[in-house]
Amino acid sequence: MPHSSTDSGHDTRTRLLEAAVLCFAEKGFEGTGIREIAQRAQANSALVQYHFGGKEGLYEHAFRFLVAQKHSLVAALPPIPEPGTPGAHELAVQGLQDHVSALFHELMEGTCAPHGGELERAAGLLWSRETQDPRPGLKAFLPDLFQPYVDHLEGCLKVLCPHLDAERRFECGMAIHGMAMFYRTHLGIARAMRQDPEYPRDLDRITRHLVEFTFRGLGLACPPGCQGA
Repeated sequence: MPHSSTDSGHDTRTRLLEAAVLCFAEKGFEGTGIREIAQRAQANSALVQYHFGGKEGLYEHAFRFLVAQKHSLVAALPPIPEPGTPGAHELAVQGLQDHVSALFHELMEGTCAPHGGELERAAGLLWSRETQDPRPGLKAFLPDLFQPYVDHLEGCLKVLCPHLDAERRFECGMAIHGMAMFYRTHLGIARAMRQDPEYPRDLDRITRHLVEFTFRGLGLACPPGCQGA
């Protein structure tokens, strides 16, 4: 149904962003044309230039639009005290549990609801693509986006694994994040292997497993409630 001429500029801009996410996810940047996006948004193609300065600008704004829609559970976690601070060890143990749980639930958000939605699935494809091979306009933006995740996990590891140097902490962080990320990026394969289109049905059970695996992998005592998950 065509949109009326009384639509606000904000509504038109949002429609263009949502249409861009869908089109870019389906066909990639090179395979998508401005006219196609505008038609999907039921808007004048000249508005892409007006609002975003062209296709490259639209792509970057579409990705930032997706980021703005998500609430970062990890970024909301309290910082970890410096090593040697009274109570730091207990807070770091809880912080590491919370980090793994928040990260996993954040990654899986929407995937266990009636299959998310068209926009949710498209967002997942774009996220996967950009984290592997970011376009030039996003390379400076992505480090700032992921820095809170790195800083919080780094704080936990500094307290719990003081024997690790900076490079080993980074590698451990990559392994922990990669373990949770694998569930999201390989969800279709996992569902096919389990022959269950709604797998995973119990995020909390898998969260306990990921927490246990993380602690044991770091050579740490597993927190109560996670053993045997």
